[in-house]
Amino acid sequence: MAHPRKTEQRVLTVDELGFVDQTRQPAIGMLSDADLHALVRHLRERRERALTIANNQRRAMRGKGGRGEAAYDKADSGNRQKASVLNDALTRARREVKRREAEESRSELVANAHRALELKRDSKRATRPATLPRANKGMRPKERTRIDPIGAAGEAGRVTKFVAVAQARKDSRG
Repeated sequence: MAHPRKTEQRVLTVDELGFVDQTRQPAIGMLSDADLHALVRHLRERRERALTIANNQRRAMRGKGGRGEAAYDKADSGNRQKASVLNDALTRARREVKRREAEESRSELVANAHRALELKRDSKRATRPATLPRANKGMRPKERTRIDPIGAAGEAGRVTKFVAVAQARKDSRG
């Protein structure tokens, strides 16, 4: 639940009010990442302190001992409100941290995708020399070591005979 500014001014100190004001727009957008992380740390410390004081006051009201066994009129309502206001400010600050992290990771992902696309395009443009055996400059030509493809002179008879033998085996089976 949102807290009115009057409530914030009533329950917070001047320093805490300054921290809470920094968690609202446009002030939070102008903070650097380091300042934002420091703000989160300060807000968390202040919230934990307020909760600790409120819990100690509540224990003292029940007579459980501890520091300051004085009876408080309204127990810990002020410190609970302070912790609630600080928790809301802390939530706003954490949300901004997450938003910045998501934006950074999204921009990194886009940059990686652009880089991958460029690499893909470059790989298609690359020209490689043929892998055929070739003579080096100033040397005698190399002898051919490659077998002629099927259909060349001399090969047709061999293939025809191979097929005929395979068919004869198949027919003799039954």
